[in-house]
Amino acid sequence: MPTSRPDPSPEDRRRRATAGEGRAKKQAEKTSDLEIEFAAVKPAEADEVETDAYELTEGDFVEEGDLEAELIEDSDIDDVEDVEAKPSKPEPPQLPPRQLVLIGAGHTHLQILKWWQWHSFYRTELTIVTAFDQAAYSGMLPSTLAGLYQPDDMLIDMPKLCQQCGVRLIVDRANRLDPENRVIEFAHQPALSFDVASINIGSVPAAEPLWQSHRILISVKPLSTFLQRFDVRFRELVEQWKMAPGPEMLQIVVVGAGAAGVELALCLEQHKHELELPADVRIVDGNPVVLQDYSPKTIRRIEKLLKLRGIDLSLGSPVVDCDDEGVGTLVLESGERIRADLVIWAAGASPPMALRGFDLPKTDRGFLATRPTLQTTADVPIFVTGDAADIESHPIPKAGVYAVRQAPVLWRNLQNCLEDRPLVRFKPQSDFLRILSCGDGTAVLEFKGFTSHSSWAWALKKWIDLGWVRKFQVR
Repeated sequence: MPTSRPDPSPEDRRRRATAGEGRAKKQAEKTSDLEIEFAAVKPAEADEVETDAYELTEGDFVEEGDLEAELIEDSDIDDVEDVEAKPSKPEPPQLPPRQLVLIGAGHTHLQILKWWQWHSFYRTELTIVTAFDQAAYSGMLPSTLAGLYQPDDMLIDMPKLCQQCGVRLIVDRANRLDPENRVIEFAHQPALSFDVASINIGSVPAAEPLWQSHRILISVKPLSTFLQRFDVRFRELVEQWKMAPGPEMLQIVVVGAGAAGVELALCLEQHKHELELPADVRIVDGNPVVLQDYSPKTIRRIEKLLKLRGIDLSLGSPVVDCDDEGVGTLVLESGERIRADLVIWAAGASPPMALRGFDLPKTDRGFLATRPTLQTTADVPIFVTGDAADIESHPIPKAGVYAVRQAPVLWRNLQNCLEDRPLVRFKPQSDFLRILSCGDGTAVLEFKGFTSHSSWAWALKKWIDLGWVRKFQVR
């Protein structure tokens, strides 16, 4: 049977306490002499960890203010305010942001804006300069004239787009570019400095001095104002016809037998029917055939369609002058004179006058000379894309599809130039899909030798057009 242990006497308690204090003192002295290498300490296995179970009581918690007071009292700090006011280590100075400037709101630059919204460059500010607060998609212009699109369908609101993408917008005309000092001068704004710049201002129809100086001639460029200019002149023409005696037909002439001219002629012919306006439509061009760069099969199909729609052709002799005193007349190089009440000028592609103020190397045609990397041939950080560029050793047609394909190369090279990395080359495609709107819900399609005139070709064009432009429209 277990027996109870007798209580220790006071003498035993003092002896045990003295012995315990001695052992603790020796253990502390022994521990202080040890050098512990924390990296060599092997943690106990999970099943070897022993813990003491305990339960917190209300007395174990302290208020935050009381804890701070106790810490201050126990420390050797005499003046807390002096400690808080002690200056911290100075931060390294921040470098100013680099300035990237896009001149023009062409197809290439619009795509750069959208990519910037999601992947802006490190320590870089982006600015775009454009003469108009709206950009227009050229591929939809003829179909808009035919009533297949609403005018707003082809327009892009630049202030809204730039705000969405986090880009600074300057609405002004760039009059001069100084590559040596990296400065852009404007018509109405203060000059702007840049680190890297890109130019994407497109081209204008040929014979700019001619169509600039005659009221009956309406250039398709600039695209963003074409519909307004056309509407004003067309309304005047209709009023004049209503007031004039006799059933004489109005004469509408499209100068240019390329893709733009053919589309415009077909869509204008459709437009006159919708307005019940008695007018003849004619195409005039110095080339001997329409669509000179297309396949013979497509050319034959278009010529047949133009004849069926009653659109006359005057080919082989370019327009050299215009007489708009009284009855409007176009004067051809051959001496022939063609009556014209309204002329849409869409002939060829020439460099815009703005390029004359850009102190950069130019080709014999007046366009900016660039390397395959899209950089100007001058040793300056300036790039050129779209119709404004002539790529050395690899000339390409002036077509918007190339500007769209140049966007990924420009995006990469802008960043490489800012980071002082090697540039990549643009390799233009050898062929591409071409679709011409006929204005009546059909289109002519050409791709790799295949040609079709059908409603499904128009449906494909409409899907491509609307899909592209809506990427940049902010509702």
